Amino acid sequence: MIISREDEANFPDFKSVEEARKYFIKRYGSKYNCGSSEFWEFDLEVYGGRMYWDDVDGQPVQISESGIVHVVY
Repeated sequence: MIISREDEANFPDFKSVEEARKYFIKRYGSKYNCGSSEFWEFDLEVYGGRMYWDDVDGQPVQISESGIVHVVY
């Protein structure tokens, strides 16, 4: 399963990484994998300090602590 740009554009506005992960688990089920995280010094006010590196069936999904999602194509 590939997440399209249209899918990404229609994601809700998440308030936290936990909220985003719950959505992805519900939507993609066992194809969703929680990955590692690392401290993200770039723009702490926007990204919240940590970036989480998850994936959906091998497609990378980056989620910030503040709930900002970026899908890698």
